[in-house]
Amino acid sequence: MIQIKEDEPLAPYTTFKIGGPAKYFCAVKDVDDLKEALAFAKGKGLPVFVLGGGSNVLISDKGFDGLVIKMELCGARILLEDDKEVILKVAAGEKWDGIVEMAVKNGWWGIENLSHIPGSCGAVVVQNVGAYGQEVRQTVKEVEVFDILDNTVKIMSNEDCGFGYRRSVFNGIEKGRYVILSVRFRFIKDGKPNLDYRDLKERFNGRNPSLRGIRQAVTEIRDKKYPFPQEAKNGNAGSFFKNVVLDAETYGCVEDLVKKNFGEGILSELRQRVFKEAESIKIPAAFLLDICGLKDVQVGGAKINRNQPLVIINATGKATSKDVLDLIKKVRQTVCEKTGLKLAHEPELVGFSPGEIKEVEN
Repeated sequence: MIQIKEDEPLAPYTTFKIGGPAKYFCAVKDVDDLKEALAFAKGKGLPVFVLGGGSNVLISDKGFDGLVIKMELCGARILLEDDKEVILKVAAGEKWDGIVEMAVKNGWWGIENLSHIPGSCGAVVVQNVGAYGQEVRQTVKEVEVFDILDNTVKIMSNEDCGFGYRRSVFNGIEKGRYVILSVRFRFIKDGKPNLDYRDLKERFNGRNPSLRGIRQAVTEIRDKKYPFPQEAKNGNAGSFFKNVVLDAETYGCVEDLVKKNFGEGILSELRQRVFKEAESIKIPAAFLLDICGLKDVQVGGAKINRNQPLVIINATGKATSKDVLDLIKKVRQTVCEKTGLKLAHEPELVGFSPGEIKEVEN
């Protein structure tokens, strides 16, 4: 039987260390616990928020006026293994970086570039987390979910998940319908290093690294740029802003504005930083914040991280969600004025009114 707590402070459950209380709160360790929690919420007519590792979320100072379910389903086991591949079933509550470490240790290729990323396995699938040329979707075979609409456990294929850049059906068109229980990953044993991204290409300079070498390099690079939430002195939610994905015509207009506002030198640097993918062009959001002079900008207790401006930190330890929202608005307005681009945020905003969210996103 689950324990339902009332007025439970949520800040300690998030890496940002920001947020008011949940009206009701419980932790679940299996499907029966989850069913009981959902029945409780339904009986009281409460909205539900499912919390994973707490690293990709900003919770309102007012808290959440419903039931927060903390996912604590744990465990990982091999379902299939042969000379070429491994199918690994991982519970949603397992820490993501621990699974990356397991894969690297066992010689399984596919998620090594995603080392040192915070969060739970269920949460990284929701967001389709990506870094250094890899995305979680590339190794996801199937996802086991609980369908709240008909109270059944289902298996969803990779295609069913509707993966895209930092999105899936779980945070998109079917948001709120499914609770991820476990993920089945497919790893290969004869993989090759993916060193397309600038940092890794410069790090290895033509050498062919091992899995362990890649993980070590990614960890060291990220430690210099990103304050890892679980280890950082200042709370943060990980990367806060998404990279900008454009078609060729729109990108041409951006080049014109960058040349006008920043000059030929910055335009040349922009051309070196963009990534061309099929019919789209991706501009790193960190580069945009950098050229717009937004490093170290602070509003109240919330501050842009100097080493990696994608990260907003709880600089004083007492930052409020309002501080963060005001800083987001300042960043988006500045970048839009100077480049014509509107940045989108990655973390989920929880407990805010529709008006507050609209004000941030428009």
